Formats: sequence, C-alpha cells, structure tokens
Amino acid sequence: MRKLLTMIALTLIVGSCTKKEAIEKVYLSHVINPGESFNEYPSEIDSAITFNVHQEKVGKTLGANPKVWYDVKFGDTVVRIQTNKADPDYSNEKFIRGKFMNTQKTSLLVQIADNFGYKAKFYLISLKNHKLCVTELRRPTAQEGNLNYIGLIHLGSEGYLLNNDFLINPVNSQVYFLKREHQDERIQGQYLLKSPDKGTLVFMRDSSLYQVNYENDESINVPFRIDPTKPGLYMYIQENYVWKSKRPGLSFLMEDKNPLVTN
Repeated sequence: MRKLLTMIALTLIVGSCTKKEAIEKVYLSHVINPGESFNEYPSEIDSAITFNVHQEKVGKTLGANPKVWYDVKFGDTVVRIQTNKADPDYSNEKFIRGKFMNTQKTSLLVQIADNFGYKAKFYLISLKNHKLCVTELRRPTAQEGNLNYIGLIHLGSEGYLLNNDFLINPVNSQVYFLKREHQDERIQGQYLLKSPDKGTLVFMRDSSLYQVNYENDESINVPFRIDPTKPGLYMYIQENYVWKSKRPGLSFLMEDKNPLVTN
C-alpha cells in the first residue's frame, strides 16, 4: 500500500513539473500613422506569429467571453493588448476574428473580443525590427456619426474596408487612409460599389454619392436625385451614371451629362 501511494505521489510531482504554463506578455498599442509600413520579412531569428482558435463549452456568439475565440502567439508567448492606456491592468488576449494581411504572415489584422461585438476595436499585430508591434486602427474623430458605418467589409482582391476610414491590402498589409469629407468625422455613407479599375470607392448618402480614390487621395461628392431606399437603385445608376476619367488612373462615377471625358 505504501509503495502504491509513493508511486502516485511521484506521478503527481512529475506531472506538475512537466505541465507547461502559458507565458503571456502585455503590449501597449500605438495609433496608426499615415504611411506606416507593416510588410516586414522575417529572418531566421524571428519568432512566428500564430492565430489559434479556442472553443468554450458555454458562451455567447459575441461579447467579452465568446464561445468561439482566438488567441495570438508570438513564438510561445500569448499576446495580450492593453486596451485601456490609462489602466495597465486592463488587457485582453481574446479576439473574435483575424486574418493575415501579407503573404509572409508577419502582419495580422484582429478584432478584440468585448461587449461592442463587431464594432469593437481593430489592431494590426506585426513584426517590426525583430520585435512585435501592436497598432490600433483608429483616426482622431470628434463626431462618431452613424455607428452602422463601423465594421469590416471584404472588397475582394483589393482588400478590406475598415470603419469607412481605411482600406487594407491583404497582400502587402498596406493601409490606405480614405479621404474624409470632414476632417473630424469618418465617411458618413454606405459602401455601394467600386470603379472598374478598383481605385475608387463609392458611398451612398441620402442625396449624393461620396467617392474617394484611395490611391490618389482625391474625393468628390456627386448629387444623387432619387431616394436610395427605393427599388431600382442599381438600374437607375446604370442608366444615368457613367465612369468618367479625370486623368489616367483616376475616375469617378458621374451623371451622363457631365462634361468630363468619358472612359
């Protein structure tokens, strides 16, 4: 009996010694700067960024403790983001979605898991100078405007439209700042379509089409003369509007009678 108890005790000791505890590190993010690069290539000394799914037995679809969530690891270290800059103890390692934004997988777009759901903050977790860098995708905004324009829209090969403020290229993680009509307010309009050359994005507003060419950082507001909530919107646009070139590489959707040279 004594021999059996000794063996059990030894097994418990060995088990406790071999059990590997998770290593965590808290990162303080910075707000993105125009022209900032996130397309670094890894070297042999760099740890890999990984995105890992977790499934809980209970929980809600969204929220601070969702049933399905993801963590991010840099090597063996779990990444926690300090979401409240004024409180070092307020950090989070749970994300509701994420995707690598470059082919070498050194830049990962994530959305934090909290009570704001799909309107929660977005971050880029990236390799920079052999270290991990966390960047918050946010621009100074005095007026939030319509919160329905906050979120993520996949535009196809061009990338992702984020909060009507950014376009992110999924191949090289380049982040374009979309030109705002008002400096202190994100674009107020529902994304509608893009130009054939994919450089201009069109946003539907109550009485106009706000358009921004993200590659040339130019915009235009074109009057729109019908109620956008009524049926037949796309047919009306096809019959009354045409893509016209202002110069090579820059086109806008204009009324057919507009004097600009037609593509």
